[in-house]
Amino acid sequence: MEVSLMAFSRWLIRCGVAFGSCFFSMTAACFAESCIVVDSDADLDDYRAVAVIASTGRLTAIVVTEGISRSNEGAGAMGEFIRRSGLSIPVVAGASANPRRGYTPKPDFPRWRDSAERLNGLLGAAIVASPESADMVSMLGDLTSKCSAISLVVIGPWTSFMRYAPELLEKVDRIVAQGRPYPDEPGGEPTGFNCTFDINSCLAAYDLLVGRQKRADRKLRANWIDIPQGPESCGQAEPGVDRTGQRVFAFVPNNVWVNELRTKGGVSAVIADILRANPDGWAKTSLWDDLTALFVLRPEVFVVRGGHLEPCVPAASIRHLITEAISRIRSAH
Repeated sequence: MEVSLMAFSRWLIRCGVAFGSCFFSMTAACFAESCIVVDSDADLDDYRAVAVIASTGRLTAIVVTEGISRSNEGAGAMGEFIRRSGLSIPVVAGASANPRRGYTPKPDFPRWRDSAERLNGLLGAAIVASPESADMVSMLGDLTSKCSAISLVVIGPWTSFMRYAPELLEKVDRIVAQGRPYPDEPGGEPTGFNCTFDINSCLAAYDLLVGRQKRADRKLRANWIDIPQGPESCGQAEPGVDRTGQRVFAFVPNNVWVNELRTKGGVSAVIADILRANPDGWAKTSLWDDLTALFVLRPEVFVVRGGHLEPCVPAASIRHLITEAISRIRSAH
């Protein structure tokens, strides 16, 4: 693991060089020639993130990997969200983690899963999509066959990625992932849910991407996006903790935002309906995946923090930018 960590750190540095040409141009045009594929675990913030990405008009497919939601039930919920939003985006049931991997969920995990799979209680029961099979890889290959390049947005565990990477990675020119690379975590060990839920796939994905950077002909850019978790602040953005060390939960949904979304109509109103269905369902959540998706559109509002990026504007501005993006969506209806 020590060798892998050192290699990964060197990879981050190389990514930073490649990343500079895009980041410092401060424009979403960096993604202009790419299709976008989202790999999600269909939690409540994932639906909002998908809506933000959908505003680009280039969202080609959504893979639902087991995480907060199960892959089949999550794909069913995601498909229902897409239907209610009047969009036409393929949803693919992805892979599930090895049940013998030794993961111990938190006590509230069953409640989180039930909430996510039923759109925060908006659905009376979970909708089960077609089960994942070996066709997941070929389906993604077909859906992305006309893409000259792919921007992959990973907002769930890395289980499915390890299945489809051999097929898609040749076209992937950028990965935008929620969270932070494990050298940025306290103690240099993975702590984020998307990694710890299937730790073996997460570490294998990091190792695979490190090796991918040794290619001379096609470099891969990777960006990790997270909420502030430390006392440092950028610009007028709220820090992760205050002067006493207490957590500052600023980058979160709130009722003012829900009402703003509702007045916009369209997909924004669908998002508002999900949030309004059960306020307790998102009471202790953050804009984790929302921020990851927003980076695709508005990289200029983020700042580099070690090997990841954090927002550099207040949480209220982030919520406004998310609303602005979602309200631009034109449905297929």
